[in-house]
Amino acid sequence: MTSREIVKRAITFQNPPRLPMKFDIVGVNDCYDVWTIDPTGWEWGFKGRTVDEWGCVWGVTDVSNTGQVIEHPLADITQLKHYRWPDPDDPRRYKGFAEQMAGAGEKFVMFCFGQGIWERLHMLLGMDKAMLAFVRHKDEVHEILDHVLDHHIRVLRRCHEIAGGRLDAAAMADDWGVQDRAFVSPKMFREFFKPRYAKWFAAIKELGLHTWMHSCGRINTIVPELIECGLEVINNQQPNTVGLREFGAAFRGKICFEAIVDTQNTLPRGTYDEIRQQAYDIIEYYGTPQGGLIASDYNDAEAIGVTTDRRYVMFEAFASRGNYPNYQEILERARRGEVERGHLWGRATETASPT
Repeated sequence: MTSREIVKRAITFQNPPRLPMKFDIVGVNDCYDVWTIDPTGWEWGFKGRTVDEWGCVWGVTDVSNTGQVIEHPLADITQLKHYRWPDPDDPRRYKGFAEQMAGAGEKFVMFCFGQGIWERLHMLLGMDKAMLAFVRHKDEVHEILDHVLDHHIRVLRRCHEIAGGRLDAAAMADDWGVQDRAFVSPKMFREFFKPRYAKWFAAIKELGLHTWMHSCGRINTIVPELIECGLEVINNQQPNTVGLREFGAAFRGKICFEAIVDTQNTLPRGTYDEIRQQAYDIIEYYGTPQGGLIASDYNDAEAIGVTTDRRYVMFEAFASRGNYPNYQEILERARRGEVERGHLWGRATETASPT
């Protein structure tokens, strides 16, 4: 059975023969990510300061990280009428996309939008001003969200055409939680976001693709809304924050989890035994006998202080309980440096850490 079929079976609860996995650190990945290009030339891994096609100014520190937006083009939302929206039809955006697709083989192909509608909103306005705008500038917020959503849908349709229908899923990133709650109330979420996610997910499914979202923080009150909208896979990297057993009890069997050992605490600071145990718990409390779980790594590990040895421990724990064949041989090859890196962007560090 191909990687593509195994991932599809996990998402649809149709008895995959093993746990699907995304661990480029050891040369194992059932998925294959594809992206479009920012026509301005902005890209992950930039240095210093740079501006993306939305006019957001990004900065990065000397410590390894992906950077963040430090200047917001719509900080004064009253200037919205003068704002120049990115062109989803810019041909530079699609340069090389067909060539990316050529490397997919028999893997499950994930089209990656990058930032979703919520993240792009606060990148454009700034977090504090975005929060105030929900009350003081509702019409403008609706207009911005509609523009961003339309952009994403048009880009996806063009990429689906270029790919000849070979895409399997479309994934976006919208971090909806802080440590103890969601950013907004369910009422506000339903007013501004739920109808748009429903439209977005419907557009994805019309193309025959699965819906996939990354969202960290305590998102427990948001997930039921997303499921109603049609979300099929949720990637939350903080099981300690959502409450692993609580989160599993609420949503196990209702949505597929893409899961990882907690990136805030257990993975960077736990003992090896604690990393193993949480991986086992994720399999027990998130997965079902029919599927519903995909195990993944954290590809920007250096940014959160996670060393390669810890990623190896996590892989081994997931693989041993997930029926992954020849995982011990895979680990030995990785330790010898005999790994063909996958298609994901990321960093790794070889520094060992204590048990």
